[in-house]
Amino acid sequence: MVDRTQSPLAMLVLVTPYTVLYTINQLFLHGILDKIHYLFFELIFVLAFGKIFGLPDFTERLFPAQLLKGPINIQTVEGIQPLKTNLATPISKETEAATVTFSQGILSAKKGSINMPSASSAASATGARTILTGSSTVAIKSARFQDSTTEIQGTTTDLDISGLSIQRANDAISTVMPSTVKTLTKTRKATTVVDGPYTKELASMETKFMDYINNTEIWEKAYEDTSVMASGGTGWIQVFQFKGRPMCYKIIAYMNNTAAVTFDMLCDLDRRSDWDPMCVETRVLEEVLPPGTTIQYVRTKAVWPTASRDTVVLGTVKDLGPDKGLFMVNSSIEHASMPERVKEKIVRMETTVAGHIITPEEGGKTCKLIQILDADLKGWIPEKVIQMVSTKAVPDGLRAINKLIPAMEPYEQSKVLAKAAEAQLKMDQAALLESQSDIEAELSMMQEPETQVNEDIDPMSSLPQVENAGKKEEAPMIKALDEDIETRHTLRRQRSEGDISLSKLSRRLRAVEAEIEMDQRLRRGQANSDSRAMEKSKPTATNSFQDFWEGIKTNLGGSANKIIVAALVVTIFGVGVAKLRRR
Repeated sequence: MVDRTQSPLAMLVLVTPYTVLYTINQLFLHGILDKIHYLFFELIFVLAFGKIFGLPDFTERLFPAQLLKGPINIQTVEGIQPLKTNLATPISKETEAATVTFSQGILSAKKGSINMPSASSAASATGARTILTGSSTVAIKSARFQDSTTEIQGTTTDLDISGLSIQRANDAISTVMPSTVKTLTKTRKATTVVDGPYTKELASMETKFMDYINNTEIWEKAYEDTSVMASGGTGWIQVFQFKGRPMCYKIIAYMNNTAAVTFDMLCDLDRRSDWDPMCVETRVLEEVLPPGTTIQYVRTKAVWPTASRDTVVLGTVKDLGPDKGLFMVNSSIEHASMPERVKEKIVRMETTVAGHIITPEEGGKTCKLIQILDADLKGWIPEKVIQMVSTKAVPDGLRAINKLIPAMEPYEQSKVLAKAAEAQLKMDQAALLESQSDIEAELSMMQEPETQVNEDIDPMSSLPQVENAGKKEEAPMIKALDEDIETRHTLRRQRSEGDISLSKLSRRLRAVEAEIEMDQRLRRGQANSDSRAMEKSKPTATNSFQDFWEGIKTNLGGSANKIIVAALVVTIFGVGVAKLRRR
């Protein structure tokens, strides 16, 4: 969207038609028009050009009720989001994988239950996971980190995952030669954190957010509420403004409940309007990968004389760890399902980055909220509206939250993050089942009895049926099949003696089968071509006149040829008839 001109002279342009009209009225019309006509002309000008200057839609002022029918889900998105900045720089180090230990229960897909014992077990869906059951350990690391592995330790442990048992695989592995055990127990990816369509965008906006959090020199205090003093001797609400940027804020507040309760309140779809006075409409457009990532639409109120703003943002949630807190971040993207609402005179703002980190305070009954708001609101914004955001809208929203959450039952584990972690675990479970099925497929090839390896195979039992190939095909086909059987026996003998690996055996068997099949196809093709050649070489019993007559019928069979013949006949007979009449 092209940026509109932001100028303090914009309002003076609205006065220009009145002045010009007054001059014309006095000099040329001798005062015929009265003031009512001036006002009428002014109103027409405002309605025609108000969109250029970001003026509000008058229907929004006259009919402020919700225009959409039915209930509207309210999604947590950070208030008014201000001017974008180029401050953020890429993170120099990769975030280390967090380890989540589940020491209670067994993952059971049949029962559809996943035991999550503590808040720490709902950590980031991209972190490493370790599932402990009895004496078995299945270490599952995210595919996002290097050297992702699955280690299956022990041979007497039965881990039930979706009705399949690791016991059978472990027992089978113990019966194979050491080289094969080494092959099957090598590194495998048991979990797949699928890279979603917005992987790069998520990494970029997390980088920008953390850059704002860690940089303390760029902020200057714009507002402080000292009605309640925090433990550090400061007010419980502090609003900082980016130096030189009117719409970029950092907010620090202390909330009267646990970090999990406060985090879930900020993410609640249904209760956003209870505490955000600026929110008019919010919807979740799509849920994408990784789990916990959504695309949201937000529309804010029109503060006169500005128009209503809206934005489409990509949002994600994450647990950064016990000491680092609960994390949510949003950033603008484009989405096909929600284009700009130009006809409704709604200005599409661009949210560069917006989000918060919530950490528990000492004792765990209260928490600290750090919020970042940075966006380009587009259009023309008066200075008073900017001051209202920093001194009224943001503090009022925090006060409203702090009145709601004390009445809520405190808990330590975020329900929003638990839901995201559960979705990630289901993906891990599906990946583990797929890995186990691969192991079982390989084991099924290794567990053939030795008696079956050396038993004689009837050549005619597997002889392919070659139709219309003649008796001459039978001898070479049987000979080729004998060679194939001998090759298979040799490969299996080498397999039983441990001279060839499982993967190499499988490849060589497939190669032999492909070679035999190709030879059969070539022989069938040659036989068919010979038969067709013999049919073509047979002499025909037709005489020359019949061939001539058939050629004429074939050439004159088309409609175009019939028309030509008819025209020739009419021409010839017409000339003859004309001569007869003259005579």
